[in-house]
Amino acid sequence: MFVHLVTPPEWRRITGEAPPPSPVDSPAYTNAGLPWFDYYDQDAEDLAPTDPLEGVKPVGDWLGDDHEPWQPPGSHQVEQLGDAPGKPVQDGDW
Repeated sequence: MFVHLVTPPEWRRITGEAPPPSPVDSPAYTNAGLPWFDYYDQDAEDLAPTDPLEGVKPVGDWLGDDHEPWQPPGSHQVEQLGDAPGKPVQDGDW
């Protein structure tokens, strides 16, 4: 699985669609015809990280609590990706 974090403007540029509302909720899943699994327990405790994952930090730790409006990156920061030559990326041996 590959996860890409994108901003709402990037979502629109990549998909040509309006970004989904945040956070995505059960009505959004229902409207899209997707299942919604009711196991999200906001009162549950976090599990302790396993050894291989204990160094992984939550995205919020990277970004912090930024209450300023989002600013798009400058054109010098954006690297356009072209068609990837070769075979598609696949899972490796973990």
